[in-house]
Amino acid sequence: MKEKSRKHIDDLFRDFLEQIEHDFEIDIEEDEPVFPIEVACKLVQLQYWTLRNILKEGIIEPKKVGKKKMLFSKHDIKKIECIKYLMEEKGVNLHGIKMFFEISGSD
Repeated sequence: MKEKSRKHIDDLFRDFLEQIEHDFEIDIEEDEPVFPIEVACKLVQLQYWTLRNILKEGIIEPKKVGKKKMLFSKHDIKKIECIKYLMEEKGVNLHGIKMFFEISGSD
């Protein structure tokens, strides 16, 4: 029973990632840092303080420009969407999400 449930979750997660790929079709290189934090928050509809907590955990590491400014890539935005999904839809806390990415080897 657990194996079937795990496969269902894997299928849902794969479908979710495919939907993100479709929704975020932008003609920008995947790893090109172009989005400031305010834009990143709007793109994923996430509160500024929530994204700051994600950054504090080290789950996302945007490119730093100067002393304070950070720029996010398209890849970072997709990862934030995934994090938001795990938090809001699956009830996973940031520590659990960080462990998930570390175990899965996803960056």
